[in-house]
Amino acid sequence: MALAELLANIALTIILSLAIGFAIIWVITFYLGLSIYETLFVAAAVFIFQFYVSPKLIISATKLRYVGKEEYPQLQEMVLELSKEYEVKPPKLAIAPAREPNAFVFGRTVRDPTMVIHEGLLSGLSADETRAVLVHELAHIKHGDFAVMTFTSFVPMLAYIIARDVLWTSFFDDNKNAASYMILFGILAFVVYFVSELIVLPVSMRRESYADLYCAESTRKPENLARALYKISYSNFKTKNGSKSATSARAFYIIDFFNVDKDMWELKNHYEQLKGIVPGMDISTVINAERQSRNGLLGMLNSMISTHPQTYRRIMSLAKEKREIESA
Repeated sequence: MALAELLANIALTIILSLAIGFAIIWVITFYLGLSIYETLFVAAAVFIFQFYVSPKLIISATKLRYVGKEEYPQLQEMVLELSKEYEVKPPKLAIAPAREPNAFVFGRTVRDPTMVIHEGLLSGLSADETRAVLVHELAHIKHGDFAVMTFTSFVPMLAYIIARDVLWTSFFDDNKNAASYMILFGILAFVVYFVSELIVLPVSMRRESYADLYCAESTRKPENLARALYKISYSNFKTKNGSKSATSARAFYIIDFFNVDKDMWELKNHYEQLKGIVPGMDISTVINAERQSRNGLLGMLNSMISTHPQTYRRIMSLAKEKREIESA
C-alpha cells in the first residue's frame, strides 16, 4: 500500500471533519442571527478548542496515567531503543488500567506523542510480540496519522460518551417525562457519534494496514506482529464487557474491541487456510469460539462499524510479507 494513499485519506478526513463541523456551526449561528464574520470567529474558536482539548478527552476516557522514570524500566528502555532505531521522537509513555491487551498513540502534533499501553498487554505477550506492537505504534508516530486521529476523533468520542452515559442514567430516572427527553437526546448523540465516526474510518482503516506493513518490513519478522494481533484479538474476545476506554477510543487501538467477535468468527472460517501460515501461531482455540454481543444494544450498534481491517486479513498480509522477505 502506497504511503500516498494514506496521506490522501488523511487530507480527505481533515477536510470532511472541518467542513461538517463548520456546517453545524453555521446552522446554529444562522438561527442565532449571527453575521458571517461572527460565524467564522465562532468556528475558529471551536476548532482551536477542539485542538487543545482532544488529548485531555482521551486521557479522561482511558483513565491512563503517565509512567514515572523508575517504573516499567524494561518497557521504557525498549521504547527508547526502538525510537532511536526508527528515528522517531520518543513518545511519553502511559499505562491504562485495563485488563484487555491493547495499545495506541495520541497527541496534538508529531512533537508531543503519547504511547499508551494497557496493563493487560504487558502480561499477555512475549517480548518479541510486545516489540512488534511497539514498532507498529511507532509507525503511527513516524507517519503523523495519530495527530489527525486525535483531532478528528474529538466529536465521535464526546458524542459516544454522552450517548452512553445519558442513555444509561435515563433508564433509572423516576421522572418519566424527563427520562423520555433524555433518551431522545442520547439517541441523537449516538447518531452524531455514528455519522462522525464514518468520517474517521478512511484514515483509521488505512493507517492500521500501513503500520502493519511498516512493522513487517522494518523488523523483517512479520510473524511476531501476526502472533500479537491474534493474541490481542482472542484476549479481547474472551472479555465480554470491555473497559470504557476500549469503547470510546476504539479507533485508536491496534485492535477494535467491538469487532473481535467477528474477527474470531472469520479466523474460525479461515482456520484451514491460516493454521500453518505463520510459524509459532496457535489458532486452534478459535475452533470453539462462539459469537457474542458487546455491551448490549450500544455494543451491537458499534459492531456495525469496522474501524480496523479484519484480523485474519491482517495476518494473511503479514504472512505474504514473510514469504516475500524469505524469498528475497
